[in-house]
Amino acid sequence: MIGYSDSGKDAGRMAAAWALFETQEKIVQIAVDSGVRMVLFHGRGGTVGRGGGPTHMAIRRRATAAAWPPPCPPGTINGRLRVTIQGETIEQQFGEKEVAFRTLDLYTSAVLEAGLDPPSAPKREWREMMDSLGRVSCELYRSYVFQRPEFVEYFNLATPAQELGRLNIGSRPASRKVTKGVEGLRAIPWVFAWTQTRLNLPVWLGIGDALSAAIDEGKLDTLQDMYDNWPFFKVRMLGSVTV
Repeated sequence: MIGYSDSGKDAGRMAAAWALFETQEKIVQIAVDSGVRMVLFHGRGGTVGRGGGPTHMAIRRRATAAAWPPPCPPGTINGRLRVTIQGETIEQQFGEKEVAFRTLDLYTSAVLEAGLDPPSAPKREWREMMDSLGRVSCELYRSYVFQRPEFVEYFNLATPAQELGRLNIGSRPASRKVTKGVEGLRAIPWVFAWTQTRLNLPVWLGIGDALSAAIDEGKLDTLQDMYDNWPFFKVRMLGSVTV
């Protein structure tokens, strides 16, 4: 199962998206080498930070701001796809018969198109750039979220996180363990709390610094090439500037 919520909470959106991309590639290769037919399970929620976004766009790698999960690596679909639809979007996608059929149509057509027109592997220099962007953005993200004691106080005061934790609307507690930090907080209330403020900090924190560092190193041409020719990267950029 590909977990978008927890990975984004732990490392920030840029680093998490790239790590999930590479992990899927490795899993595919292991399955091929072992002669196993693999089906990846995507855990999709409603918000962007929880794997949400238009289904067809996400699967078909179309670079729009709302496309999420990130465009899938080559060889990860192969005619089969498994997803989970989180509670807040079940009614939206399957609440009425006509809507349910439309949702299934989108999944089916996207999976078929992905098989007929599979994506190409990214260039070596693109991979190196993503390694650098992921490392820089992750370090900055964690320096705020996990290494600054005052951040926890800010999070609790600026968002309705505590109130969300007291609402009896979830199937699980808001935190995995009693803690004063965000380490034990589940990804769902983490994302929901920021969504209520419209700040959406988990979506963009660290990405701007990573891009600035790459530009300062003279890598602007590489970034532009990635944006123009690699849907995975374009989706990251559009989503970060429009949320």
